[in-house]
Amino acid sequence: MFNKSADLPVDQVKALRARGFDNNQIVQALQRNGYSSTQIFDALNQADLESGAPMQDSSMGMPPPPSGGETAQEYAQDYAATGGGAGVSNEEIEELVESVIDEKWEDLTKDINKIVEWKNDVEVKLTKLEERFEGLRREFDKLHQAIIGKIGEYDKNILAVGAEIKAMEKVFSKVLPVFTENVNELDRITKSLKGNP
Repeated sequence: MFNKSADLPVDQVKALRARGFDNNQIVQALQRNGYSSTQIFDALNQADLESGAPMQDSSMGMPPPPSGGETAQEYAQDYAATGGGAGVSNEEIEELVESVIDEKWEDLTKDINKIVEWKNDVEVKLTKLEERFEGLRREFDKLHQAIIGKIGEYDKNILAVGAEIKAMEKVFSKVLPVFTENVNELDRITKSLKGNP
């Protein structure tokens, strides 16, 4: 089975007490070493058990750490009401509450920082999308202008072709009657030559 006390800094608590540290100094020293409030107070209680001193562990009568809606004062009152305050000063209770609140605050700060980072990432991506959209709009405007220009050129070319066709029509209208008359005369000459052998 998993040994919970193996993860607790009980030996460090004993060593610090031997050097004359009080519980507050021990809590601060162990927090600097990266231990959580729960680990620290469990270690304090384990050391108390081994030395025969009063216990402070949540499993031994101390209420659980304050919930989101419970104030530090209410927590301290609950702690004292359970009898866990025997042999423990109000200052130690306040330090415990403050350390738990500090841990929760750090967790909340980390979560808020993650949200802020996510928001910043989304804003950067949104800005890039807006820039790309603006670039596409400019390209579309250029394409639209080019198409309108080509249509204008085609209109001019069609008008020029129409003018040339009208000019040819005038030429044909003048030349065609003369041509028709010459063909008819040629036909009469051919018929008369065939009739006089």
